Amino acid sequence: MKPSWMTYGVLKDLSRRDLLQMLKDHGFEGVEFRTDAGHGHGVEASIDEAERAQVVADCEAMGIDIMSVATGNRYHDTDPDELRDHIDQTMVRMDLASDLGAPRVRVFGNNFPAEVSREQTIAQVAEALKPLCEYGAERGVKPCLELHGEFDWQACRSVAEQVDHENFGLVWNSVPQDVVDGSVKQALDTVWLWLDHVHMHDLAGQGYPYRELFRLLHEKGYEGYMSAETERRPDKGVGDLWMFVAYYSDLFRAYRDLARG
Repeated sequence: MKPSWMTYGVLKDLSRRDLLQMLKDHGFEGVEFRTDAGHGHGVEASIDEAERAQVVADCEAMGIDIMSVATGNRYHDTDPDELRDHIDQTMVRMDLASDLGAPRVRVFGNNFPAEVSREQTIAQVAEALKPLCEYGAERGVKPCLELHGEFDWQACRSVAEQVDHENFGLVWNSVPQDVVDGSVKQALDTVWLWLDHVHMHDLAGQGYPYRELFRLLHEKGYEGYMSAETERRPDKGVGDLWMFVAYYSDLFRAYRDLARG
């Protein structure tokens, strides 16, 4: 289990230089760049070849692995033009990920439109992902569907079974829907075959069994990245960013050490 940082949230306004320095200072090994959100890091599908090379050089200089490109692309839209646009956008962002050496892009289901059945939407999302799996396989990039919005672990399992492609993964999102009778074991067991990445949120908060999650991941032999994805809220100011990231890093290591025994 290796710590990484997803730029959505409290560090979104930092320049790439300051972001990477912050992560290096606190022992984070990877970064997950969120695109299309106006973040300070400037890593977008629109940057040219030279700029992409500079991003790679900046991260290498700090010893930070570009472990994912996080998109907002989704495949639940009932409008075929909207759906096609999201598929096309994903391919462009997979090109970006390939140029950066990132092995995955994060994508969404995300919702179940009322005008069609749940089964139809799941099938549509799976069909949208199949060509992306093929496209990414040629570029060393895996499309990874996040357990997000209305696409919980059961829906994502159904999508994964229909996609049925080795170049496909799921992103665990550490949300309340994972918890069944106080435990995440059933949900994690259900999606484990396809699990490729993990997102974490408020490690210090109440209600989500992070200690159990870390233990189960350790027992299953998970050695991949776990990205911090923490959002600043008006009623929950985080104060000094340096201290916030320091505490988050310490909490991650405490949970990991407990899991390892």
